[in-house]
Amino acid sequence: MKILLLAVPFIALSGCATTSTGAVSAGPDTFVVSRQAGAFPSGREPLLTEALAEAGTTCAAMKKTLKLVSAVENPGPYILGNYPKATVVFSCI
Repeated sequence: MKILLLAVPFIALSGCATTSTGAVSAGPDTFVVSRQAGAFPSGREPLLTEALAEAGTTCAAMKKTLKLVSAVENPGPYILGNYPKATVVFSCI
């Protein structure tokens, strides 16, 4: 019972965490990474930086170099699920 009482707050807060799509293929050697803040964003999430780091890690795993195609950052507003989001389109060359 005590474990259940401890687990409930962590499960409830997990919906508030920053989420990532991971690197999704968008063509030959081209990928998209998207990161979105959770339900209660503080406004301090380095979403674009995290997305770029994930892009760099993806290319490094393939032993290739990151080439940024585009980067878009949406700061909000925080209504109707429109939370802060950053999307990076990149190629690994």
